Amino acid sequence: MCTKKFEDQLENILRDAHISYRRQPSIGGLRPDFIVTGPGGEKILLEVKMWDPRGGNTARAFRQVQLYKKATGADQALIVMPDLKKNYKRRGVIKMDAVLPALQKMFKLPQEGRPAAPARPRVEPSKDKAREGAGDHPRRAPRPAPEPASSKRMIFAAMPFAGEYDDTYFIAMSHAAEQVGADCKRVDLKEFSGDIVAEIKRLIHSSIAVIVDLSEAKPNVLYEAGYAHALKKPTVHICSTPLSDLPFDVRNWNTIAYHRGQTALLKDPLTRRLKAVMGKK
Repeated sequence: MCTKKFEDQLENILRDAHISYRRQPSIGGLRPDFIVTGPGGEKILLEVKMWDPRGGNTARAFRQVQLYKKATGADQALIVMPDLKKNYKRRGVIKMDAVLPALQKMFKLPQEGRPAAPARPRVEPSKDKAREGAGDHPRRAPRPAPEPASSKRMIFAAMPFAGEYDDTYFIAMSHAAEQVGADCKRVDLKEFSGDIVAEIKRLIHSSIAVIVDLSEAKPNVLYEAGYAHALKKPTVHICSTPLSDLPFDVRNWNTIAYHRGQTALLKDPLTRRLKAVMGKK
């Protein structure tokens, strides 16, 4: 089952429970799958990851829970991994069937049943409906409609897929994007099952700028950088590995050096460079 089907399944859980939510909202320069709002205004971020729990991916999800909270200011973040063998509730990484109980506990909602739907004005049945007979079941109240997804502009992040670069994305890139009124978007190889090259091209086409992390001179990143340059997209280059290790025709690009683990120091120079290439003050 693809990621979107699981996202749709999660949306049905939220709607059936009459929990207020937004799908792909703009928050902190990111677009998580969902933001759920509790009765007291609590904000819970939900993100579906189709990762194999093995190979360090569960530990990576633990880290991303904290990074999502830090980047967005949400009260809590939950990463939903459908293939998990067990739930890690205290660390915010759970299976699909644990989502609703977790939200009910966070929002102090009844564990059985669902919260009452808001009162709606009574609608008189039509004549045709009245003729169907008194034995018909009353119509179920409509589910609450979600708020529309964000239409904010997008900045594409071309970067290595490895988890070592998650903080670069969540701490520095998302911050810079937010400062220019945009959201940052990257393609996760582990999440994508279709033609990833076509998807990357589509995202670069639709972006207003591109941030390229040249660290380790990854072939996929160099390809994406070249494609962005060919389209004349405003592009900012960053790198955490020695610039001398980059290919000769790349190492002379104007590139911001940074150190992994110190990405908070990257936020301001990256923001300034992004504003400059976009012609913003």
